[in-house]
Amino acid sequence: MNTKRFYLPLLGLFVAALSLTNLFRNFIEQKGIDADVVSVGNIILFLVFIASLYFHITGFLHKNVQVFLRSVYGSLLVKMFVCAIAAAVYILVAKKNVNKAGLFICMGLYILYTIVEIRQVFRLLKEKKQS
Repeated sequence: MNTKRFYLPLLGLFVAALSLTNLFRNFIEQKGIDADVVSVGNIILFLVFIASLYFHITGFLHKNVQVFLRSVYGSLLVKMFVCAIAAAVYILVAKKNVNKAGLFICMGLYILYTIVEIRQVFRLLKEKKQS
């Protein structure tokens, strides 16, 4: 089964979010949002969700159900710890200059990436049932 195509929607979301951030950089910064925070957050989220989808796909294609469950829990823990560490590092470095609006936009991006990832896992499930 060709699994490379399952990564394309995540790549599309990454490119769209990064492009919109750069295209509307002046507008975003006029609203008090740090575009660099949003861009770096988007990059981190993209890398984390690519790894998470990889865990899901490899676990799903394995014959043992416990491997799939371990991969789901493992990807959840990786996403949680990487995002928490990234936010903590940003907050510690920025101190009083934390851009809350940028962090909230990153949280919205997290939700969008989660939706795309879940859709891809369900597509994989549907295709596996058909074959």
